[in-house]
Amino acid sequence: MDTNTKKLRIELLVAGPPTKKCKQLIQMMTSFLEQYPDKLHLDIYYAGEAMTIIPTDGYQRDPADKNRRVPSAYINGKKIASREVPDKDDVEKILISEISKGEDNWQ
Repeated sequence: MDTNTKKLRIELLVAGPPTKKCKQLIQMMTSFLEQYPDKLHLDIYYAGEAMTIIPTDGYQRDPADKNRRVPSAYINGKKIASREVPDKDDVEKILISEISKGEDNWQ
């Protein structure tokens, strides 16, 4: 993560190798990164593999914890999807809402 500027974190839990749904979710979130390059950061975790990045508090505190389903998506530590690829317009609304809260409110 860029240490000079705080960015809103998007976290994905995907299968390794990624399933069709996982690939769709990665592609969707990558398109948002291209749209908001100065505001967003994407972390991808692969199920069953050791994490090399410290997850957000919200991800770590998810009650599903060890029973997380792939694909799962979190924005600013809040789960927005589990097992299914969410609607792109719905995700964009969540992103805009979280971005508007400002970086002091980002995990």
